[in-house]
Amino acid sequence: MKKVNGVKLICSHIEDSFGQAVLLRRAIHRNPELSGQEFETAALIHKYLSGIGLKPVYHLKKTAVMAAIRNGRGRHIVLRADTDALPILEKTGLPYSSLRDGVMHACGHDMHTAILLGAASVLNKTRELWKGTITLLFQPSEEVEPGGAWSLLKAGVFPDDVSAIFGLHVSTDHKSGEVGLREGTDYAGICTFDVTVKGAGAHGATPEKSVDPIVCTAALITSLQTLISRETSPFTPATLNIGTVHAGTRRNIIPDHAEFQGTLRSHSKETLKYLSGRIGEMIRQTASSFRAEAEVTFQESYPPSFNDPDMTACFSSAFSSLYGSSSVVHRPDPTMLAEDFAYYQQKVPGLYVHLGVRPSGRKFNGFGIHSAKFIPDEAAIKTGIASHITFATKMLGR
Repeated sequence: MKKVNGVKLICSHIEDSFGQAVLLRRAIHRNPELSGQEFETAALIHKYLSGIGLKPVYHLKKTAVMAAIRNGRGRHIVLRADTDALPILEKTGLPYSSLRDGVMHACGHDMHTAILLGAASVLNKTRELWKGTITLLFQPSEEVEPGGAWSLLKAGVFPDDVSAIFGLHVSTDHKSGEVGLREGTDYAGICTFDVTVKGAGAHGATPEKSVDPIVCTAALITSLQTLISRETSPFTPATLNIGTVHAGTRRNIIPDHAEFQGTLRSHSKETLKYLSGRIGEMIRQTASSFRAEAEVTFQESYPPSFNDPDMTACFSSAFSSLYGSSSVVHRPDPTMLAEDFAYYQQKVPGLYVHLGVRPSGRKFNGFGIHSAKFIPDEAAIKTGIASHITFATKMLGR
């Protein structure tokens, strides 16, 4: 019965914090900042946390903020939110649309940040329900490799005694009020690469005097797809995509070089390692057959994520009992999206959930994350706050 009363207390505080969280989300949405430039966002977070009595600390040149809520002896957990925006021109028409031309919170990180601020307020007011330490981690630069998580871990500011970490990401796969869960492998690992093909330029009327990098690049892009269809098991999902191709300045000039960029994704670290090696081999050998040269550069990217089975089951049971069985959706398949939260999960056990933001009471416009017209349902902020609190109180409950 004591736990039920605690639940009622928490629900009451969530309702009280919801309005403020919405205002915070809109303030952040109006003033989005690109990866590595989250200074104003970090300042807003720092000011809010200071205002509720915490002692936040800046990191990574004042783009990251961390604050601990300490409540006696016990376990130490981390609750994380990412804060950066995307280079997208917003087209939602919302009254609180981005004030920065060409920059938009199109991936929901404004929601993530406001949700964790709301959860911080509730947890700070309900210390009688838990014991231990909760570190609030507001992380920059999730959208660019190697990622803010990698940078924070490299800087040595991630606490050593942490036993669990929790985070969430908005998703239009699920309705507002729902949380999507998957035990074990969830997000894919990613490897990004840049290729420069060097040939010899000439006039379009004398192709025999050239080493055409465009024709070579076309062959390379086509050949690379055979790595997925012929060198990867159909039982090990993997994708290889080329996202940019650049070459030439005029239609009648064969250029002397071409460039393209791609991404490789898989849930298997071994597959990523094998395919990255083969990408380099195939590009260099194929380029040579065209009398061209090719340089391949791989970037440090995100590993596959893994949700701790015990934490997943514990969260699922607790959240379902509090908010109904329909509030938890068990996802049968992993996603090929990538997330730098996986770096934390390599250090400590963790859980990363999919927060439903598809409007349930009105028509959905059909635009998901990374769209200029992405509009998440703000009602999901309550569910997000409840998710953080459910995890924290289950891990640290008295």
